[in-house]
Amino acid sequence: MARKYIFTAEMLEELGRIYANTASADLAKRFNCPVRKIYSLAYDHGWKKDKEFMREQSRKNMQRPDHPAKKFWKQKGCVSFNKGKKQTEYMSPEAIERAKLSQFKTGHETWNRKEVGYERINVDGYIEIKVAEPNKFRLKHRIVWEAKFGPIPKGHNVQFKDGNRVNCEPDNLYCISQADQLKYENSFIARYPKEVQLAIQAKGALSRQINKITKKQKNEHE
Repeated sequence: MARKYIFTAEMLEELGRIYANTASADLAKRFNCPVRKIYSLAYDHGWKKDKEFMREQSRKNMQRPDHPAKKFWKQKGCVSFNKGKKQTEYMSPEAIERAKLSQFKTGHETWNRKEVGYERINVDGYIEIKVAEPNKFRLKHRIVWEAKFGPIPKGHNVQFKDGNRVNCEPDNLYCISQADQLKYENSFIARYPKEVQLAIQAKGALSRQINKITKKQKNEHE
């Protein structure tokens, strides 16, 4: 029979708070469970890793001496066979003519180039608008908010009142700080009615006070 890993409300609250900026393997050790359990909880609660954190993790992984891709990397000091040579020095006339067939001509534009103003839906379900060349895109709901209400304060996000990420009407948008969003919308208790949320928060506060008093009494007896 597969082992069940029980997470209390306090454990889930802590996990949700640190998930975005902590490696899943480290979380598995901290909560004494398999990594797949961490992934499962993240999926159920909609938690996602911070993009900057993921980039930093990727950079560290690439620096590992045992990285499997390192044997395919160019070594320091490696010089390309055609460096400093003219095309005629390493290609035959016939090969040069064949290569011309696949070369872009001056001013050539790719078949899938989009004009400024083009809209698309990204992998997260948000609408993006091309705002500049060659391929600079911005989120449409942020553009709409700024046009209607002004700049978005640092540390704030623009969200959707009806939960529909493609409904970018100004009246459907609201601005919220990242701290409040994490506390009231992205935490595990946000899916419960307000009365239940208050009860869970009260229980958490009570547990913290009990632990604090217990720890103080233990230190006094030692």
